[in-house]
Amino acid sequence: MSVGDLDSRLGLVKVATDANVKKMRTLYKDEVLNILRSDMEVTKRSLYVVIFDNRHVDSFLACAKLRTMEPKSTKVLLNMDGIRGSVDFTQRSPYDPTWANFGLGSSDQDYEANLRFASSTLQYSIRQLPPTLMDASMGTQDQYPVGDLLGKYKDRTEYLNHKYLLPGLANELSGAYWDVFLPLYGVNSVVHRSLVVVRRAPKREICGTILPYEYGTEFQTQMSSVQVVFRYPIVGRVIFRQPLGRPWEDTTIIIESMVHADGANVNNTFEHRWAIHERPPGADYYNWTGRCLSAGVVYEPYGIDIDNRHPEQYCRSGLEGLCRIGDFTTRHGNLAIAGKKRDSARLTRRLFTDSVIALAGKYSIMRKSLVIYDDHGPVARGERMACSIVNGLHRRKAVVRDWFGNGEPVPLKGKLELTQQSEYDVTNVQVTLEGFEGITNYKIHVAPVEKELEFPCEKTTLYDTYNPFGVDKATSPPPTTGTADQYELGDLGNKYGLLDDLRSIHADYNETQTRDRHWACSTIERGYSPSEAREIRGIASFHHPGGFAWGYIRMTQLIHNDGSASDTIIEVKLRHPGERDRNLTHNHNWNIFVNPVGVDAAVQVTNTRCVAGGYRWNPYFTQLADPLNHDLYNQECGADNPLRCDVGDITARLGTISVGGDRQMFMDSNFPLEGTVSAMGRSIVIFGPERSGERFACANIEPDNDIIKAKFIFSGQFLEEVRKVMGIPEWMLGVDSRRTRTLHGGSCIQLLLHFTGPRAHQLELDFSRLLASGRLDTPSIFIPGYVNTKRKRTISHRQCGVTNPNEKKSMSFVLLAHFLHLHLHYT
Repeated sequence: MSVGDLDSRLGLVKVATDANVKKMRTLYKDEVLNILRSDMEVTKRSLYVVIFDNRHVDSFLACAKLRTMEPKSTKVLLNMDGIRGSVDFTQRSPYDPTWANFGLGSSDQDYEANLRFASSTLQYSIRQLPPTLMDASMGTQDQYPVGDLLGKYKDRTEYLNHKYLLPGLANELSGAYWDVFLPLYGVNSVVHRSLVVVRRAPKREICGTILPYEYGTEFQTQMSSVQVVFRYPIVGRVIFRQPLGRPWEDTTIIIESMVHADGANVNNTFEHRWAIHERPPGADYYNWTGRCLSAGVVYEPYGIDIDNRHPEQYCRSGLEGLCRIGDFTTRHGNLAIAGKKRDSARLTRRLFTDSVIALAGKYSIMRKSLVIYDDHGPVARGERMACSIVNGLHRRKAVVRDWFGNGEPVPLKGKLELTQQSEYDVTNVQVTLEGFEGITNYKIHVAPVEKELEFPCEKTTLYDTYNPFGVDKATSPPPTTGTADQYELGDLGNKYGLLDDLRSIHADYNETQTRDRHWACSTIERGYSPSEAREIRGIASFHHPGGFAWGYIRMTQLIHNDGSASDTIIEVKLRHPGERDRNLTHNHNWNIFVNPVGVDAAVQVTNTRCVAGGYRWNPYFTQLADPLNHDLYNQECGADNPLRCDVGDITARLGTISVGGDRQMFMDSNFPLEGTVSAMGRSIVIFGPERSGERFACANIEPDNDIIKAKFIFSGQFLEEVRKVMGIPEWMLGVDSRRTRTLHGGSCIQLLLHFTGPRAHQLELDFSRLLASGRLDTPSIFIPGYVNTKRKRTISHRQCGVTNPNEKKSMSFVLLAHFLHLHLHYT
């Protein structure tokens, strides 16, 4: 008898012919099968369980692949308000209890601080809980909600090792507890939910997300994530997450929000069915009749025989296995959609665990559509209210490696890598640095490095430590003794350890959140593989000599091969025209307009300035049914509901900008630079100060290229003269200060030039022509309505020879991500 002969050892299996009448569920025990696990792990062979037809004994009725089931492990990292630690949840299989292991305490491990934490704790819970609960420790586990951890565990030591700070005197959990009502598998799984520790006032709650980790390790499970973004007639986002490369495992569905956005409905609506359909949606997503028909039918790849006339007979609660894969309504219930954003979190934010759908493999839902139904809508429109494509949601990686010395070369080598799988995950930081003897701290600052400066790391150009949450650094604890939220977000050294007396550091840590002389700095760049994604760069260049602003707005966005896109990083550097104009004005609104501008950018009369731009860009028909109701739009559109804004309404999402002050950095989730809906070729219009409605300045959004070229030039005021002859602003021709060298006793200078902007190729050609002949008859860029009659056409500089005859000129493309920067401090 072979190992695979189940019939001989266990008997024939029964299959129900009508699940409405009787379902067949049988438990077998076969110790012979245990040897298959080691066989599968060693030989890597694929084994299948086959059910044969009862009438044709040689015919296969069904089959399924046999897989090893690894234990499931999750972890909650808590690092806030002076409390640090973790809570681990482990379950060997769906048929085993879950072990919960608590290890929380004061971040500085001070005895009195630990006592204050233990005495202030009121509750440990996995949200959400019902409003009334049984007293802690007074019942059995089945009498408490699944998430009421304190109620189930308090005073249940079970002879295990529990090191309580205040034994028997506080609502305290420490050490390991078993729980048969805390599933990590199946539809009731707690994975991706939140653990909350409630404390007595005025202490605030501390919380963390339950995230999957590889069993027996400290490594996060790599996740595959996809998202659905709705833009009309509702706005919202749905995220699907599943362990990478394991389509048979559970998928977590997070519905972040659902809000009506077309202006026709401001009331909350309920009983919305939802389903995955087999094709991506077409342009009929906003049709008044036959909406979303392009999405096809509900996704069902297995060919289940479905009676559409009586679906309740085969697909209902308890018989989910007979439902179509795309049918979420039967498995998880209906959805609600908020009429206004104030009700969105309460009504629409939901989390489900689905054991059927896959994010990878043959039956992946990727590039299909999610359809929201409305059974009470207009007959002409049909039952489908909204649809959108299921697209990729990729991890974000940032790299710090291209170091600048502050006026002198530095021996610093190495890099920092920051990786985050999604906004629900912690950020993993890997530090590998060498050659920083005498340096004490390292920080992230507000703005990227300006590579052409001789002293690029000064505070005057990089500004303060990145501190978006307004932490008062005077109240921060000593280094490493506090939690992440007690330090400025960019203060990495004080959060995770200073560099005193170190020559090199190799460290890994999780981010849940000195002296001031700067020694070295580097821009934090996007980390990505060119085979997986590419970076799109755009620029709105305000260089019209007759214009009313001088500078640029730069944008970068990562486009993945599946068509999904990252958030857009925006750098604003603007001042008032005139080399000596130091005016500073605040609260300028800024918008994307539908058309490019031309000579009207320099019109003196504000009523006719920038009129060629047209009107604010609204490609997704936001509030189309009530476009003149500005009170409703202003109430619903904002940073807390960015999809409800017109794509062109940058002010509502990011706030106003200043002209004449520091550089400003923004991150926008709704600023596309490529695709059928793209800002490229349109214009940015800046309005007057203090939220004035008058158009102040404007420029077109164009591709921003970057070309590098090495040259040897006789020294002097070379760059300034070349820019005047070529008729270009300083941001279109710059140098890398690290690569500037003085040669031949100071008579020559070696430069590494950067040509940037939409016409970088033409600039490089004109520059070569200018150096070769010493003359350039026409300016390199055309400015509508402006001719500089005083422009010089010749330069007095010429190229030097090089000491190495084998040295060649080089030209290549580089892509740089402009957002923040990191620098090192002297001791």
